[in-house]
Amino acid sequence: MTPPAGRRFDVLSMGRSCIDLYAREIGVPITAVSAFNAFVGGCPTNVAVGTRRLGLRSALLTAVGDDPVGEFVTHFLTREGVDVACSPTKPGRRTSAALVTIQPPDTFSLTYYRDNCADVVLSVADVDAAPIAAARVLFLSGTGLCAEPSATATAYAAEVARAAGTTVVVDLDYRPTLWPDPQTFGAAVRGLLRGADLALGTRDEVRAAAGGRLDDADAIDRLLDTGIHALVCKRGADGATLFRRDAPPVDAAPFAVEVLNVLGAGDAFASGLLYAWLNGWTLDRALRFGNATGAIVVTRHGCANDMPTLADVEAFVDSHGGW
Repeated sequence: MTPPAGRRFDVLSMGRSCIDLYAREIGVPITAVSAFNAFVGGCPTNVAVGTRRLGLRSALLTAVGDDPVGEFVTHFLTREGVDVACSPTKPGRRTSAALVTIQPPDTFSLTYYRDNCADVVLSVADVDAAPIAAARVLFLSGTGLCAEPSATATAYAAEVARAAGTTVVVDLDYRPTLWPDPQTFGAAVRGLLRGADLALGTRDEVRAAAGGRLDDADAIDRLLDTGIHALVCKRGADGATLFRRDAPPVDAAPFAVEVLNVLGAGDAFASGLLYAWLNGWTLDRALRFGNATGAIVVTRHGCANDMPTLADVEAFVDSHGGW
């Protein structure tokens, strides 16, 4: 499983985007918050920015509403150098939002505002207009499956990528408030994995993707049974583990840091892993790079806005004793 070379984009991400309103005060309940910082977020959007900051050529297929929030999101992405030429504005729709309060190290209140949001109406026509065949990797998220027509468009994008020889990477991205139950999520995401090469998820997301009723080992087996080449389990402070059907698991050691905010760490991990993998590292070794990018982001306030550059990662790793 090696992503193709010689294409215009390294990574094309598809899925949700939003404005993230993060409490300026850290460690207090929402009743004590006096102000919020405005950032950009959404798993595929974070990965588009994260990979771009590391030096990859990144594009994003999302949708925003015809509102000032959509302008806020697309202006930020354009300034970052993410290609959004294929991301439409959907008349009559709203750009989604998330409101967050943070109590370190890992407690947070997260509220999504996705009623009538734009990215859930991404369509097959939007996919046809996107440069999937010009990308080495198509990065999809499980949240794209939570409503129509984006669910069909997400599955169709995976089909288009497979036909074009584009590697398909799926972040499980399970958000319980957007699904009736883990069983519904699992049935949907396992269908997507049958057309994918690599899946990423936390332990809880892996279990949800397997239907929510299996132990860790059986859940991993069930996902590998979909035919994916590899499954990466993100384990936070314990690092990351790579699972393949015919090989022993591979653990990648974490980096010890003081946690401020865990939100966005998984997307930073995915960005780092994709950067290293697309630059010729083995998946086993790329996990360690992903751990570094994830560790940096948990020490920062936001998600997309706080993704590290390559210089940040090199300085961080040097300060932690090297690879």
